Amino acid sequence: MFKDFSVLILGLCILVFAADQFLNGAARLAERFKVPKALVGALLVGFGTSAPELAASLTAVFRQEVGGVELAVGNIVGSNVANLGLVLAIPVLIWGNVVPPHGTKEQAGYSFIGSLLFAAAVYFNLDSAISGIALFLFFCLTNYLIFRYFRRSGVFPPNPPRKHSWSLSREIIVMFIGLLLTVLSPRWIVSSAVSIGNEFGWEGGFIGFSLVAIGTSLPELVTSLVGARRGEWGLIIGNLFGSNIFNSLGVGSAIMISHAGLGRSSEQPFMDGSVLIGMCLLCLFAFWMMRKPIAISKWNSLPLLLIYALLFLQMIRTLAG
Repeated sequence: MFKDFSVLILGLCILVFAADQFLNGAARLAERFKVPKALVGALLVGFGTSAPELAASLTAVFRQEVGGVELAVGNIVGSNVANLGLVLAIPVLIWGNVVPPHGTKEQAGYSFIGSLLFAAAVYFNLDSAISGIALFLFFCLTNYLIFRYFRRSGVFPPNPPRKHSWSLSREIIVMFIGLLLTVLSPRWIVSSAVSIGNEFGWEGGFIGFSLVAIGTSLPELVTSLVGARRGEWGLIIGNLFGSNIFNSLGVGSAIMISHAGLGRSSEQPFMDGSVLIGMCLLCLFAFWMMRKPIAISKWNSLPLLLIYALLFLQMIRTLAG
């Protein structure tokens, strides 16, 4: 047990460090090639901080262990819920008076639609690779629409060129190493998390929703806390909604294509729809918060935290039942 916990903590530390190096390297490359910073936050940062979810979920599926698919699905649901119920709520609760930047409503809307489609795929047991391909095509369409919106808005000009302390080759090498560790470290996380869960008699869905989801959401949390302290709310919000879009549509479609479905298991009571509906309600409330460019007070974070707590308690209740 102690060994599994040690491996889990070590894997999470490596994952956070690797994701940070990959993210910084990608951001430096985007700046070097004059890619708009807002677009980096909405797409590139969202992808970079969601790479752990993708790696952990596919690792769980390809290991072909009992509960692997449920763990992967639980990881996606738990990561989406943690992104809004914790990663967004905590900085808002601490700093407050956040004004949603231009384009936030559109990103929140696409995040809500993506969560609905993913929840429907899980609940209605869509067990074909064709459904996964359709979900992936919608993922590509969503990213294109976000890119086109920012480009047409004209409010985010390209970053001005500046001197770089690192050479291009060094930036690429560091980014590649970060990406490689981001892909490899979830193998230890998933293996140790499954061992710990088996010791306590937990099911795959609960392990993915709790241990793995919170662990793989740490890059988003660290990014958000650092960004909130600097007042970079545009980067934070774009990161979180972009991450949720990538989780629901990108990671979800990858699992469906590789496993020919996200089918519910009768042995996984958390797939009864209550948690899936809760995830969608959380995304809907976040969309309601971002619908107008008015200041979001600290009190608006409390419903997000409450919904997250209720969903976690629901997972425990169904597990105990």
